[in-house]
Amino acid sequence: MANPIWPSVSGAMARSQAIDTVANNMANVNTDGFKKDVTTFKAYLKQAERSEFPNDIPKGPITDSDFYPLDGRHKAWVTVDGTHALMKQGALKPTHRPLDIAIDGPGFFEVGTPEGVRYTRHGSFRVAKDGMLVTTEGYPVLTSQPGGLATALPATAVQSGQGGQTTQGGVATDQGISPDLLARTIKLTDVLENPSGPLTVTEQGNIYSGADLIAKLSVVEFKKPAALAKRGQNLFEDTLAQNRIPEQPRTLLRQGMIETSNVNPVEEMAEMIRQQRLFEHDLKAIQTFDQMMDKEVNDLGKL
Repeated sequence: MANPIWPSVSGAMARSQAIDTVANNMANVNTDGFKKDVTTFKAYLKQAERSEFPNDIPKGPITDSDFYPLDGRHKAWVTVDGTHALMKQGALKPTHRPLDIAIDGPGFFEVGTPEGVRYTRHGSFRVAKDGMLVTTEGYPVLTSQPGGLATALPATAVQSGQGGQTTQGGVATDQGISPDLLARTIKLTDVLENPSGPLTVTEQGNIYSGADLIAKLSVVEFKKPAALAKRGQNLFEDTLAQNRIPEQPRTLLRQGMIETSNVNPVEEMAEMIRQQRLFEHDLKAIQTFDQMMDKEVNDLGKL
């Protein structure tokens, strides 16, 4: 009677992790650029059927375990396969800030960090005190042209071209990045106090001050976006070799807009209720098996 309780115990543990994932999604419903997570589960029987190694022909009576070798693991055991980000695009929200740039399509901005290149879809950028274009967390935004271009904007004021608004530089730049990434940062410091025109960003990522080209934002797409792993602060790491597509044939940039979270609160609430009910069913099964084991120990011995 001991074995049947373990599928319910493992199921309850797996459902608990799924509930935590849904709760985190709901907590980030208003986080710009956030991508919701989904939880997947393992099925041991399917893995055994796809095994690379041929099974030995049994010499004695054949049992079901001969067809599904599980290395001593219970075949009904439930476990979480992993949590993966759903890359569905969120809605685009107008902000009218010249350095708010939303991605319309599957692409990602390249960002320099002390751990190397990371990727983000949160295009709310700032100008740091040293004139470098950075994310809200202070990580430099990278250009697709190493060495940058000669023209840049002053760090203290960036014209928006929309009512004469300005963006003040006050975000500290993280200088722990490697020299090769530092050469790809975008500096906005070398123009005279009177810029040649409003700051504009084209759909292809070219940054202009009036008619002067400043730099080109590095936007990349991936063959398998599911291989991107979250690393916090809306950053992703590419965990698959040769996964990048250098150009962005399907991606367009929208200046003055920001991508919102792709979490649907109604869907997440419904999923939370579903996962909680499944968790309660597992607990009920555990209680039922516990009562059966109690009768086996205390009552059958009296017969």
